[in-house]
Amino acid sequence: MIQPANQQPAPLSKRLKLVILVFCLLIVAAGGAVGFRFIQTRPKPPQRPPSKIAPLVETLTVQSAQHTVIVDALGIVTPARQTNIRPEVTGTVREVGEGFVPGGLILRGKPLLRLDDADFALTLAAREAELQRAKAELDLERGYQQVARHEWELLRRAENKVDNPDLALRKPQLAQALAKVRQAETAAEQARLDLKRTAIVAPFTGLILEKNAEIGSRVSSQDVVAVLVDTASYWVEATLPVDRLAWITLGGNGRSGSKVQITSPASGARAEGQVLTLRGDLESQGRMARLLITLPAPLSAHPTPFLIGEFVRLGIEGRTLDNVIALPRSALREDDTAWVVSDEVLRIRKIGVAWRDTHTVLVDRGLTSGDQVITGTVATPIDGMAVTPTPDRGSRP
Repeated sequence: MIQPANQQPAPLSKRLKLVILVFCLLIVAAGGAVGFRFIQTRPKPPQRPPSKIAPLVETLTVQSAQHTVIVDALGIVTPARQTNIRPEVTGTVREVGEGFVPGGLILRGKPLLRLDDADFALTLAAREAELQRAKAELDLERGYQQVARHEWELLRRAENKVDNPDLALRKPQLAQALAKVRQAETAAEQARLDLKRTAIVAPFTGLILEKNAEIGSRVSSQDVVAVLVDTASYWVEATLPVDRLAWITLGGNGRSGSKVQITSPASGARAEGQVLTLRGDLESQGRMARLLITLPAPLSAHPTPFLIGEFVRLGIEGRTLDNVIALPRSALREDDTAWVVSDEVLRIRKIGVAWRDTHTVLVDRGLTSGDQVITGTVATPIDGMAVTPTPDRGSRP
């Protein structure tokens, strides 16, 4: 039967809608059950205990031993003996000695300058002539003495009384003649000495720092013709804190001072000196103590000689300490503590510092031989934290 064109289809029945809804819910439930099953049966990773974080640290195995304290200081090379050479007589320079130049080396007794000695030679000849005349007058007076003595004997035999026998025996005349001889001898010796002094010689083997005369120069006893420095030994004037003096042995009173290793930073020259004495005043600016240290044979140093006025580094041997442990300065922590590894655990220990300088620390308590001391850094050190020490590289200061 044909329905009309404007007629609508019949709506689905309520039962059919219910069936469709139930079917959808069954599909969703089945999917959820399958998913839940997958979750329940998925493989589980094996459970491990949390790993322990132990940072790697650099350590040093320490040993107790005997150590000599080395006091570091700086110093300036100065002359041990320096003299201004002045002529003892006035004259004109006739010649100069070989090596008489700034920086030249002059041996003891060798001439630096020679003055024109013609006038001095003439003066000596005149004084020697006066001496001969005085001696001749003395010989004449001694002859007169014999005559006077003979006359005195005759007067005594005649029993004549003489008021002043010294005049009769010409004793005043003899004394006068003797005085003239001595005076002439002195004048001749002075002229001889002045002639000798026309040769200006080096009083010791030395280095010429200054030369102030040349051939033709007119010089007198007021003029400094040269400045000479003794090359047998120099001094080093060192400055160091006052509290370091207790570690050093001072020289003097028959006692040898501490040995000193002297090094030139500029040339690398090395020498061994000795503490001579302590200056009695402090440095004006830094209030530092000042030592004088001997520097023997400064011109023989290798590879270059020491120069006056240069700065040098000093290593002064101080007292010797027994049963102490040497640590690098980097191993000393705040409040004089050290970090020690014990059973792979960091321990913070209080230590006693007997000596410290820029590079080394000497510990007399708080550590024992065989301890592993941490020398590197730890980001956040905590007493009791786990650490991993590096392979031991042996004991070193």
